[in-house]
Amino acid sequence: MAKGSALAILALLIGIGGIAVGGYSLFSILTEPGVHRTYQDSRTNPYTPPSEDSWAVIPGLSITFQVDAGESVHFLFTCTVYFEPVSGIRWNHFVLKVDGSRIYESQATVGPTGGTATEYHYSVALQYCNTTMPSGQHVVVVEYQRETNANSYADNCWLFVQTYT
Repeated sequence: MAKGSALAILALLIGIGGIAVGGYSLFSILTEPGVHRTYQDSRTNPYTPPSEDSWAVIPGLSITFQVDAGESVHFLFTCTVYFEPVSGIRWNHFVLKVDGSRIYESQATVGPTGGTATEYHYSVALQYCNTTMPSGQHVVVVEYQRETNANSYADNCWLFVQTYT
């Protein structure tokens, strides 16, 4: 009987050890640095802000995302901007707006400086990382401002958000 009890105790210790190792492995996987959630949205129709020198949200392009305690957030926006020729310097500006507040550190500006081309095409890419965003649900949109009366518009817009540790 003593042999059976010793084997039972040994089996119990091995089982407890296995549970401990498994629990540690699971905890390590759940807390390991990396991407937690990914969100994306796109707009393939051209958009021109309704008036010059005024910020306007690009319609149909927004993301509602969740941030947990200790997470950081990476934002990426890309699009193509088209201009008709203009005489002089004219710009188009893009900026992320999170929960109603513009993040000017994310701003991108493109535009022709005059010349003889019949049209201009620009690729826009802006990104921003926030390591101190409070936990909870948030909304991000992109605002667009044109500084020209020439025909200009953004097309093929793509917005991307990732949370990570």
